[in-house]
Formats: sequence, C-alpha cells, structure tokens
Amino acid sequence: MPDRRVGRQTALLQLIGFVQRWPLWLLALLSLVGYVIICFWFPLRPYFNRVPLPSICRLAPSVEAGLGYAAWFCVLFGLYWLAYQRARQNNASYTLASILLAATLFSVPLLFTFPFNATDLYRYFVRGRISVVYQESPLSTPPTAFPADPYLPLAGDWVGETSPYGPLWELMAAAVTLFSSENLQLGLLMFKGLAALSHLAISGLLWLMLDDAEPASRAGRVLLWAWNPALLLTFANGGHNDGWMLFWLLMGFWLMRRGRWEAGQIFMVLAPLTKPVGLLPLPFFFLSVWREMPNGRSRVRFLLVSATGSLAMAWLAFSPFGSPLHLAQRLLSEASLAGGFSPTALFIMAARRCGFGVPGKTVIQAAAVLFGLLALWLLWRTWHGRSPVRSAADVFAAYLVQAFKFRIWYPTWLLPWLLLDLKGGTRRLAAGLWLLLTAQLSVVIYGHFWAYLLDQDHLSSHLIGVSFVFALPLVMAALWPVQPRRGTPGSFV
Repeated sequence: MPDRRVGRQTALLQLIGFVQRWPLWLLALLSLVGYVIICFWFPLRPYFNRVPLPSICRLAPSVEAGLGYAAWFCVLFGLYWLAYQRARQNNASYTLASILLAATLFSVPLLFTFPFNATDLYRYFVRGRISVVYQESPLSTPPTAFPADPYLPLAGDWVGETSPYGPLWELMAAAVTLFSSENLQLGLLMFKGLAALSHLAISGLLWLMLDDAEPASRAGRVLLWAWNPALLLTFANGGHNDGWMLFWLLMGFWLMRRGRWEAGQIFMVLAPLTKPVGLLPLPFFFLSVWREMPNGRSRVRFLLVSATGSLAMAWLAFSPFGSPLHLAQRLLSEASLAGGFSPTALFIMAARRCGFGVPGKTVIQAAAVLFGLLALWLLWRTWHGRSPVRSAADVFAAYLVQAFKFRIWYPTWLLPWLLLDLKGGTRRLAAGLWLLLTAQLSVVIYGHFWAYLLDQDHLSSHLIGVSFVFALPLVMAALWPVQPRRGTPGSFV
C-alpha cells in the first residue's frame, strides 16, 4: 500500500513537472481554445435580446453544469498561472507586442459570448438612448420616463433608477449608441470592444511604468494583467466601464512619474468623471506630489493649475447633463439599497436571523465611518512617505470590505496597483489574484448552490460565499512563499 501511494505521488510530480515545461505559445493556444469553448457554450447571438436576460444559472441550469463552469474557469486560471511562471524564468524575454497579441486573440471569442455574469452593458445602451434618442440626461431621468422605448425591458432591475456613472462615461455611451443606432447587437459588441481596448491600453501603461523592474519581472507582471481570465471576462465579455476608470488613473500616474504633475492630476480627475469610485485614490497621489515639490512656489502652481484644470474638465463633462447633484443623490441612494454578497450584508442578515433588530442603515453608516477613519489613516501615512500606489490598493480593498453591495468585477480595481508595487512583497499580490479568482467563482455559490442545494436560503449562501470570496484569499496569501522586498519603502512609486 505505501508503495502504491509513493508511486502515485511520483507520477503526479512527474506530470506537474511535464506541464511546467510547456512553452508559452502552447499555454496561450490552450487558453485560446478555452475562450472559444465558452463562446460556443454561451453564444451571444441566440440570447442577446431575450427578456429576462439569462444569468449563468439559467445558461448552465444544474449543479453539475455550474461546477463544470467553475472547472473551466479554474483550468483557464491554471494555464494563466503557468504562463506567468514561464515568463518569470530568467531566460525568458517576452515583448509587450507578444503579450498584447495573445490578449487580443483571447478577447475576440469573448466579444461574441453572452455576458453571462453581468448585463450592465445593456443599461449602458438604454441610458445612451436617453441621451441620443430622447435628448434627456440619464443622470436625472430614469428609463421608465420612456415607457414606449422598445429596449426598456432590457434595463432590468434598474429600470426606475438614474445613472450611477459619471458624465464622461455617459458621453462615451451616447457616442456608442449613436453609432449603433437601433442595432442592439452592434451596440453590445461596441461596448465590449471599448472595454477590451481599455484592458489592452492598461497593459501598455503597466509595461511603461514597470521599466525599472527586471525584464522577466516586467513581462510577468504585465502578463498577470493582460492574460488574467477574470479581467478578460470582466472587460471583453462583460463590457464593464471600470477599465476606463482605471486607465485614466494610471495615465495620470504615468504623467506624474514623468514630472508632469499638473497634467497627471487632471487626467486622474477623468476617473471619477467616468465612475465616481475613481475618486478614492486621488488624494494619495496629490499628497505625494505635494511632498515631492521643491518649494512653496511650485506647490502653489501645482494647486492652482490642477484645481483649475480639474474644475474645467468637470464643468465640460457635466454641461450636457445638468447639475452634478443628481449624481450625488443617486450615489447616496445606491449606498443603502440593493446590497448583497458583502460582509456588511452578511452581518445584517445574520443579526436579523438571530433575532436582533439591527437597523440596516445604522450598520451601513457605521461601516462607512470605519472606512473613513481608515482612509484618513492612509492619508496620514502617505503624507509621511508611504507610497500612493500601496495606499490606492489599500483604499480600494477597504471599500470592497465595507461596501453594502459587492460585485465580482470590483476586485479589478486593486490589481494595477498591486502589480506596480514592486516593494510590497508577493503576499499582497497573491491575495489580489486569489480575490479575482474567488469572486468569479462565487457566481456558482450565489446561483447554483443557492438554487439547488441551499433551498434558496440567502443567509446560507452569503455565509459560504462571503467566507469563500473574502477569507480564502487571505488564507492562501498567508501560505504564499515570501520573496524579499526590493528597495526601501516610502518612494513616490
């Protein structure tokens, strides 16, 4: 019996060693096959105009099918991790062009795959029609104001809500809707392509900003972004606008690193004008630039130019849509409505199940206060020399933990900053990667497990899902092998 066990272990180690020797082109080819499979499994064309829009649980309507989807995603993630290990080898030298070419090929089948994990791009299209067809502001007018619109049923649960996005995004959505006219499928493909373009553009910015890293580390970290299955599903498949929010932040940071501080700060302001959560990291970069200034005159110039330029950009962006107060009111409303899949939501549900009459708004407000105190502490640390890159990752992570509503694409906000933080050690990056994995797999827990195994009990699914999404990455990161940090903390990078 022990001999058989040793034999199986030896065979497994030999198999692992064989797989680890696969060349990068083979790993890329196998990954492409995986994306083609999902395109044929969940094609866009048969489902794009169905009401109600199908979810992953309806497209794969059994526990076995859900587990099959999870296995598919884990295999893709495994191939992605093997590719990173190959790129990290000292003798490997992969160019940005080769990494982007593969990422582009991965994106193509996802453009023609139904967005099975989120249907936000339908709301982009419907709100774009509010701007283009009806000449109204989606920041102040909900889709229900136009009951005769043929695409109104596609707005889903948010049909009675105004837009929670910034005016810059609504301008981009209006441009896509104007070009696609009444062709819904073309509009969806354009939104997907726009998001995929942001994903590739961020890959290029990361390459530029990692110029101080060793060649193998540079290629590996850019690959960790460009080939990440969770990101490709979020952008090329889901068409989410979070990519453009991140692009403006990274573009601004790249300009700051080149000494163009005012232009960098103004570019960063485009992030919250795309998606308001992009406002969170701005103060950290402002403080870091302020500290870098050689004298008071430079600081005054930076303050005046960046403030004037930022206000001008905000005024230009909001001018077609009216007052920003409508957006502020919408965000305040969203902060306490439509919660779920989060630690805060789990706490409220568990307390009520145990018989405690916990006011939901009180818990949400308490979580927001704790988040505000942590943000102030991060600002204080940044003022005393902490890297704004690390603070940006931390403030986004804190937001994810305390938010009443969690969505599987939120963890994408952390990864660029974790990749740029060469001095932060490997465990932080490992936690971010595991969070991307667990968040994507959570749809099986909240969908298939909830529907077929847990008697549609929300508390049980949240207890399992929140533990899986938020706790497992921390456990896996704690077990991750530690690599020595480079340099000393406290630099602008």
